[in-house]
Amino acid sequence: MSTQTDAYYPGYEIDPEISSYWERRLETEFIGRPGQHLCEIGRPGTGKTQGLYYLVDKIMEAGREQILWFDIGKGDEILTLPHYFGPTTIFTPPGCEVAIQYRDPLDAFGRPYDIEYRTISRMADVWQNIQPGRINICSFDPFILDPGIVLEQVSDLFERLIRLAFRRQVIRPLAIIYDEFHNVAPAHGYGFASTAKEAATQRRALNIIKRNVQKLRVEEYRMIVTAHEWQQLYKGVRTAFEWVMIRRGAKFGGDEPKLKQYNPRWAGCPTEQCYIALPTRDHSAPLALPYYIDGARLGRVTYRGMLDE
Repeated sequence: MSTQTDAYYPGYEIDPEISSYWERRLETEFIGRPGQHLCEIGRPGTGKTQGLYYLVDKIMEAGREQILWFDIGKGDEILTLPHYFGPTTIFTPPGCEVAIQYRDPLDAFGRPYDIEYRTISRMADVWQNIQPGRINICSFDPFILDPGIVLEQVSDLFERLIRLAFRRQVIRPLAIIYDEFHNVAPAHGYGFASTAKEAATQRRALNIIKRNVQKLRVEEYRMIVTAHEWQQLYKGVRTAFEWVMIRRGAKFGGDEPKLKQYNPRWAGCPTEQCYIALPTRDHSAPLALPYYIDGARLGRVTYRGMLDE
């Protein structure tokens, strides 16, 4: 039996049998049902990216869904994806480049890396260019400094998804992975729009996401996102996430009374552990997550070019 304990309830050990039970429920009720949405909540440095790798691993193991990962340029984290999950396609804007240098030419299974690079003129073009059987990475954020351009690209991205998805013109089932989604769908007071035009663009993007995220579920498009705090997400958007992966430092407010009462428990969750909150808002016992080698230990990513130019 593991000696890892729940930091808020000392002596509460992770029981392998109980842990396996909750993992099976996650696999059956979430992974096995494309279109279910999940939001992972935790403060910076609590291993949220590791949680995303874990979910990608489970989805890949099930073998039904395609993966689209939005690269926001956080260090070398995208290196972990080709290392564990095989053939990868990286989409970049014109005149921009993702240069990858691995320390070892072989991945976790002893295979040469298979990484393909494609150029698309705008972020929204990624939907019709997704490569089946490969990890698809859309890398636009690292090449944009102007928040106004980010807002325009993201608004266009989700509007295009809605138009194409409802016409069955985007490959499905599809898992959309978006880290730090509070920057895309921020609650009031958390947005970074600085002008009236940017604020209008952000409201438009929020309304598109709010109105259609549940419709995406019906069409077997799932969203897996992260945020630092539940309250940082726009309320009309956060209510669409049936599942929640809870990491250290997560905090919930009055709109989630079942989870709010356990805020002290989430505060003490060890970095290598998480809790899973079901659509009913009952939650699992603590689960120990596997460790995926950090991209910084595998090599280096260099972003060259700038979309603003």
